[in-house]
Amino acid sequence: MSDIKPRISTLSFVGFYVNSAIAKGHLESVSFDELYTALEQGQLFEFLDSKLPGEFDFSLFEAGSDQHVGFHQVINSIAGGLQGRERRKLGLSNSNHGLSLLLAFILEALQHHDWV
Repeated sequence: MSDIKPRISTLSFVGFYVNSAIAKGHLESVSFDELYTALEQGQLFEFLDSKLPGEFDFSLFEAGSDQHVGFHQVINSIAGGLQGRERRKLGLSNSNHGLSLLLAFILEALQHHDWV
């Protein structure tokens, strides 16, 4: 697997969409398990589009593009280090708050400079 990193604008762009979806009442629309599965499959954007139609526009990040691949690699790597420790490390205890978990992963990526 290549070491592609997303642009900071990609991370923040997706973060704004996730925040908007939460604000529109979708806090419990995605579970931790669903999020982890989508990340492991490299299908997060596609999963979110199908789970919450009309809430996201990932057309800038075509499947296979550097930004699509880089985002998935960085977020999946962070997820792997935090899976099972969400409450202790991130303060998230409701396993139905997958969008909050995704936002935490994005913040973690920003904090660790996992971007270009």
